[in-house]
Amino acid sequence: MEKNLQKKLIKKLVEKYNYRVLMYTEYPHKKLWSKEFKEEDYKVALKELFLQSKNLPLLLYIHIPFCSKQCLYCTCHTMITNDYERIKSYLIFLYKEIDLLCKFFNKNSILPNFQEIHLGGGSPTLLHEKEFDVLIEKLSLVASLKNLSEFSIEIDPRGVDKERLKYYHQKGISRISFGVQDIDFNVQKAINRVQPPELSENLITPDIRGLFKNGINFDIICGLPLQTRMTIKKTFEWIIKMSPDRICFNYLHYVPEHAKHQKVMTDGRNGRPTKLPNFYEKKMLFLESSRVLENNGYIRTGYDHFAKPTDTLTKAMQCKTMGWNALGVTSGRYSNVIGIGLQSYSTIGNYYAQNFYEISNYSKSVENGKFPIYRGCKLSKDDIIRRDVIQSIRNYFYLDYHDIEKKYGINFKEYFRTQVENLDEFVRDGIIKFSDHEIIITDLGQQFTDLVCRHFDAYI
Repeated sequence: MEKNLQKKLIKKLVEKYNYRVLMYTEYPHKKLWSKEFKEEDYKVALKELFLQSKNLPLLLYIHIPFCSKQCLYCTCHTMITNDYERIKSYLIFLYKEIDLLCKFFNKNSILPNFQEIHLGGGSPTLLHEKEFDVLIEKLSLVASLKNLSEFSIEIDPRGVDKERLKYYHQKGISRISFGVQDIDFNVQKAINRVQPPELSENLITPDIRGLFKNGINFDIICGLPLQTRMTIKKTFEWIIKMSPDRICFNYLHYVPEHAKHQKVMTDGRNGRPTKLPNFYEKKMLFLESSRVLENNGYIRTGYDHFAKPTDTLTKAMQCKTMGWNALGVTSGRYSNVIGIGLQSYSTIGNYYAQNFYEISNYSKSVENGKFPIYRGCKLSKDDIIRRDVIQSIRNYFYLDYHDIEKKYGINFKEYFRTQVENLDEFVRDGIIKFSDHEIIITDLGQQFTDLVCRHFDAYI
């Protein structure tokens, strides 16, 4: 499609569909999960999962919620501290939760097949080597670290040096994920994350790159204050030079009613900008940036991810094994996640479960020998079908009715009668093409994939 025409069409669609849409990292959304879901329900979920298959591949997620500074764009559940004793105190309870999981597995004769481990936060790089050593020892009690397909950690380049990266490699880390967000100084200042690009350049040298067999990931955010098409183009030209294996390119999730610090980004104090790029401009920022990536050989792997042709993610997309969860697009080695730590959540078969947000409730629970479950959800068959539909659309920009029919024993057009009948508007707007057996998101429509996902959300 001709460039200017595409921009005009996007502007028209933005004016029509200018409202917030969920990311669908899970379905149903967390706000619909029940606080009546307790520790016993979590245990039932685990037992049911391992009854299905004793060798089911899993991911173990470890949440370290601490940061030394508050990034103003952030919506993660973090605690800002420079008191390392506070971090050490949290780790004691984290280890107790790992012990609880080990005890549960031993009691029920379960040998979990953890294929991947991810250390996230917050900033897991805040841990000193002494505490990191202990964490690795604890994890080795529940997972066979030498047999992992991938062991990844989120990196804050402001707090590590090359020796620390070499240390992570020695501990078995095989993928590192850099929080970059944007390289423009004014944008960085506006979001309270000043991070000169030289920091990353000095870390990702050929000798370091060669240590991490699963590659290097960059996290970038679209829609930050002071971002323009010119500045973000420079960021992505720099990314091409740095040549990460994967790029997670998320839209800014602006929810100041929940993340109150986000207001500081836009309230005009201390010379800060007073507004964010509007909905149309965000789409243009994404479009211009994705063109830079695709013109330099990167493949779009799902709604907001890109990867090199040689990356396992690209291969998973081609084989249709790719998945999507709160950690981003995955290469499909696992579909179930067991989360450990404050506010982390688990995807266990047809269940979701989330830990407490408050350190007091979390620590009290594990101290009493109970899994620290705050809320959860058992999915109905309808939830499971719709989750699969949404995953397919979001990951592949495509849905084959026959795949869903074979998997769930339904007639797609009858089951989704209302949704199918109402697809005409998306066709008229050029967002999709559909036939008697498939939905295809158009090149134009890829910017609005989340709208099509929303169309199949029974809770909206």
